[in-house]
Amino acid sequence: MATTGVNPSIKALEQAGFASWPAAEVFDDGAWHIRLAPSLPYKRTNSINCLDQADGKNTEQRLASAISRFKTAGVKPTLRVTPLTPPELIKACSTDDWSRPYSESLVMTAPLQSEFNHGAFEGFDTPVPEWIANYKALTMNQDIDGAAITNTLNAIEKPVHFFQIASPDQCLGVAVAVVQAKLVGLFGLAVAKPARRTGLGRALSHAALAWGADQGANTAWLQVETDNRPARQLYQALGFTEHYRYAYRSFIGQFTYD
Repeated sequence: MATTGVNPSIKALEQAGFASWPAAEVFDDGAWHIRLAPSLPYKRTNSINCLDQADGKNTEQRLASAISRFKTAGVKPTLRVTPLTPPELIKACSTDDWSRPYSESLVMTAPLQSEFNHGAFEGFDTPVPEWIANYKALTMNQDIDGAAITNTLNAIEKPVHFFQIASPDQCLGVAVAVVQAKLVGLFGLAVAKPARRTGLGRALSHAALAWGADQGANTAWLQVETDNRPARQLYQALGFTEHYRYAYRSFIGQFTYD
């Protein structure tokens, strides 16, 4: 099995994640990266992130400033805890005013394999309305703001490709692949219930990663929640291994939105 790839840094993967799923607003405070997208329900676009574990100076003051931004936006303050989160910030968000860690996820990486094949999937370089409608249906996000998700997907740094496969009656699966530097990220993989355990998820993954290799990527990466056992088994079978983990803590204390 021919493979090629590198071992990317956590910082490189974090930055690829920011570019691959952009927030509506971004505020940088040193190595703290504050992301806001009030119209979308995703934690990843509404969270405090850090890119340097050593940047823990003036934590209380900076955290108060970040919380103020969330308050102004009408969004629950949330910290995304990664190996790059300063211990001072973790401590400040470990009080009774903050939740225990939840939604633990794995960031997994794999060298691209020459055996990944494109398959017979329909694909788009932009998020056409048909693909967005199918994505919302398959991810059970029918109530999500259509304009907001369209704006987010259009803001993804290119190259990006949107995959789907459909039967005459319904869309059976979707996925997104995004290339940043030499990394191809796999996002939004969703398969309709009637088509699960048929190999379609594997085939969609193959197509997305083969496309990434065509764009010059040599390493694949993705994020998956630790309790999503079927997805983890699929990705492990494709050669992905754990690179690091992250989780969220949300503010649960007294909080009044303006």
